[in-house]
Amino acid sequence: MAQRPKANLTVTWFIPVAHRDYNRMGASVWIRCLQLLPYLEERGITCLVNESDADADIAVFVRSQNEAAYQLAKRQKARGRKIVFDLCVNYFDETETFPGGYGTGSEQVAEARRMVEVCDVVTCASQNIADRAKDFHSWVEYVSDSIDLRHFRYTKSLDDFDRPQIRAIWSGAAQKSYELGPLLPLLRKRKMELVIITSPPRPKLRDSFFCFKRKFPYRFTPWTYQSFPERILDGECCISCRSLDTPYNKGHSLFKIGVFMAQGVPALASPVPSYREAIGTPGQGGRICDSLQAWQNALDAICEDRQLLKTWSNQSRHAMQKYSTVVVAGQYATLFRKLCSTDV
Repeated sequence: MAQRPKANLTVTWFIPVAHRDYNRMGASVWIRCLQLLPYLEERGITCLVNESDADADIAVFVRSQNEAAYQLAKRQKARGRKIVFDLCVNYFDETETFPGGYGTGSEQVAEARRMVEVCDVVTCASQNIADRAKDFHSWVEYVSDSIDLRHFRYTKSLDDFDRPQIRAIWSGAAQKSYELGPLLPLLRKRKMELVIITSPPRPKLRDSFFCFKRKFPYRFTPWTYQSFPERILDGECCISCRSLDTPYNKGHSLFKIGVFMAQGVPALASPVPSYREAIGTPGQGGRICDSLQAWQNALDAICEDRQLLKTWSNQSRHAMQKYSTVVVAGQYATLFRKLCSTDV
């Protein structure tokens, strides 16, 4: 039987850290939780963090699925809370361990499937993850990662695209920089500078993923949350090269390229489903490169036609508006109110 929606809601978020320093937590924690909270508060939704005894209507679990999280979720449910289990990784399918030690192991798969059993709704950072989650739960919502345009507030100058030397730029976890390997010979051949924004230690890059012969020179910029928006402007083209032979990589959200596009830096990217969604077909704000030849063609195109980059810059900023945190927070608010007005 349907219930009447409550005028005011209280949501308690459970995250795996006890502090609010974005520089000392996994990026997915602030992307999927903390940066949303001010926007939800503006919509009249009270948000608490890691307060298990609060008189809340909803409990949201972000990057929390171990035994302690599972037991907490059961206790919250027993107290009448609606349970939301948030996923930014496909934890339904076991994968190999990648260089750097990340991936999805059998223990993580078991934990995620158990959390799904106790929750009322599963929220997912990409449509790809959501499609897989539907095999395990009847109520799954795709709620994209968002870009906080109050923080990522800069705009790339179109004059930068007339530089004699185009700068390719990449940001991510240092251990994942090996993914750039296949592109390094292409950048060297075209004399394109590479800028990497990541947390220390400084990655060691070689010319090829398959042939570790020559060190690849690049400009290293230490990542901090405070400096990241301005440092995004240090490149003319964001690059993101990823193998799509595992469910883990197919599930990635659009944030990695979207945060650049939001400030007018176009993206060249592998055909990760969320990247296709962000760039669109045909490319609006960049280009999807589904083969090494496609990467070569795209790099040649931007080297030869700077107007293409300028056009993409304007398009990319427009394309990211619907992924702004204010918009995505509205999607959460709608979901929360629906959840509290329905018996599930």
